[in-house]
Amino acid sequence: MEQKRSIWKETFNYGIILGLITVGLSVLTYMFDLMFKTWVIWPVLLIGVLVLFLLLRSYRDHYNNGYITYGRSVGAGVIIYIYAAVITAIFTYVLYAFIDPGLVDKSLAMAEERLINKGVPDAAIDKAMEMQAKMMKPWFTALMGIINSIFYGLVLSLIVSLFIMKKGNPLLDEAEEETKE
Repeated sequence: MEQKRSIWKETFNYGIILGLITVGLSVLTYMFDLMFKTWVIWPVLLIGVLVLFLLLRSYRDHYNNGYITYGRSVGAGVIIYIYAAVITAIFTYVLYAFIDPGLVDKSLAMAEERLINKGVPDAAIDKAMEMQAKMMKPWFTALMGIINSIFYGLVLSLIVSLFIMKKGNPLLDEAEEETKE
């Protein structure tokens, strides 16, 4: 009797790997004071795509005998990102609440500077800063990080899975290889 496999269990280690890589990148951007630089998102996004590609390919080859449907690949990618998002959210909470509570103030100052540079009226800036200050709590930042990571994980999984999916029946393909030998 064949045992039913759980995609949640199969992708757990991959999610931990992605989460630790994401935390590592976050530590580097924090250490080099790049957290509020907008250009940093591009190399981080590129690394995320590359890591997701490698993890999904490994999942396909390890758990699915080299075959995977587009839907299963997307599902696995999203689940990997869910695990990674939780790990990253824990780090984000610890960073904003304990390691550097001043990051909230830095973030608010950067947001205010951007609004001033865009020419937004002072009254609107004050109202926006008041609203943002209410939301810039460590727990809220971590929660929004989870939501954003899952959304980006879905988008990236939709794209990366186009290159990962491999159709076929492994039983039929193995039988054909055996008859050729």
